[in-house]
Amino acid sequence: MQEVICGYVVHPAASVFPLMEGDAFDELVDSVCRNGIQQPIVVRRTADGEELIDGRNRLRAAEEARKMGFNVSIPGIEWGNDDRNVAEWVWEKNAVRRQMSVDALNLAAAAISPLIEQENAARKQAAQFPKGQSGNPSGKKQVTTKTESPAKRDRKESNARSTAGQVAAKAGGSIHKARQAIAVRKAVDEGTLPPETIAEVMTGKKKLRDVAPKPETKPKPAPEPKRRSMALILGDMRDLIAEWKDADHNLEVLRDELSTQLERL
Repeated sequence: MQEVICGYVVHPAASVFPLMEGDAFDELVDSVCRNGIQQPIVVRRTADGEELIDGRNRLRAAEEARKMGFNVSIPGIEWGNDDRNVAEWVWEKNAVRRQMSVDALNLAAAAISPLIEQENAARKQAAQFPKGQSGNPSGKKQVTTKTESPAKRDRKESNARSTAGQVAAKAGGSIHKARQAIAVRKAVDEGTLPPETIAEVMTGKKKLRDVAPKPETKPKPAPEPKRRSMALILGDMRDLIAEWKDADHNLEVLRDELSTQLERL
């Protein structure tokens, strides 16, 4: 279910980033009361109306100021459809201006990367030729190029193209931390971690490493008992019999010794 603020439906990419709280939000409200909203909110027109992609905290601050009796106007501009999709634009806007930890950036990147992929796929689909139409209306013969054998797989390049690699590149962190962030998002979606876990990491209350699910490790098989050769066993038995033959043992002691030796064998 999409977030709604002051009647505006919020784009899922914008909802990835945490809302301001505490003293920081109080200071924003105070600034809005004194100076109004200096930076306009950004909306995008959709078939269902206007969708908010930037300015959640400003809207909330304006609402609080109005409750206090201040007449606050909310300037807005329409998002211009450039070469980036909405999710990319939201990421670049928020990842730069917000003071976020590496853990928080990884969690945000883990959530926003699938949205970017979905929008890119939708744009690619929209750019395709309609069914029944040719991509070569002139009918001229297309130039063919010689294909070469595929290059040897580069593990570093493969990691960079993976989801974890893309998350790490966006957040400026390691593949390991990106995988932790992806695992936390997945665990929350599946219900094995409470939803508030994400907010706790995003706001710095918890570390990503402390909440990330630990990978399952297969138990190591028990080592096989070492087998002694028959020659060694017979040699030990000869030595034992020779020792008992010359010793003055009672029957009970002999039984105990024999049981001990049998366990060794």
